Amino acid sequence: MFRNLPPVSRWLIIGLIASAVLSLVAPSLVLAALPLYPEAVLRGFQAWRILTYPFFFMASGHALLSSLLNVAWTCMLIAFFGGELEEIIHSDRFGKALGITVLGAGAIFMLLDYQGVLAGPGIITMFVLGGFAYMWPKREISIFGIFWVKAWIIALVIFIISVIPMSGFALDTSATNLFAPLAGAFGAMGYLHITYRQYGFGRALLTKFERRKTSPGTEETSVERRIDGILDKISRSGMDSLSREERDFLLKHSSS
Repeated sequence: MFRNLPPVSRWLIIGLIASAVLSLVAPSLVLAALPLYPEAVLRGFQAWRILTYPFFFMASGHALLSSLLNVAWTCMLIAFFGGELEEIIHSDRFGKALGITVLGAGAIFMLLDYQGVLAGPGIITMFVLGGFAYMWPKREISIFGIFWVKAWIIALVIFIISVIPMSGFALDTSATNLFAPLAGAFGAMGYLHITYRQYGFGRALLTKFERRKTSPGTEETSVERRIDGILDKISRSGMDSLSREERDFLLKHSSS
């Protein structure tokens, strides 16, 4: 399965696993180099932190099993949801959208909380879950082969679980547990809405804005309608239901 993953999803998983392994060998290095500290970026000129904070993953030797399960769960979400999303919208678009989301969220966070810290893969997991749920909200996912749950419900449940600490039921409103996942979800949904416009909200405004820039012809309208039809087919029956010609058509016009 890992070999068949698109490149961006594959490298995201490799980066998270590498961070987890490095945290067991040199935890002080991971703590010192990866999290986003606004002061370190603005005063210390450590600009790399605005890109590395999603890869901060601390694995504890005292709780090795839970650490392994945690990183495995995160990687599974990226592989299952991110892999299919990347395959449909094309790796270039997937990578650019995620990069813009990570950079934008980091910049906003630095403006909002100069003394705070932002770290962890929550922004990545909710990016892929939010994007998947936007594209195929009614897509039913099998849970251990026992029952089926719609994609948007899974995304919502995982988000709620991520902001409720294991020690109780009080919401954790820290930036890592609340701001980052929200930024990831809204970043993906915003990008995909502007790109594919699956749903009515904001569609008329976006279309009107584009008409001022260009006058869409009959051919462009036909392409958009066919893309909508292919996306509906994926929503109903999954990626495997597409013909080779439909896959090529979608990838061609997604990358253009």
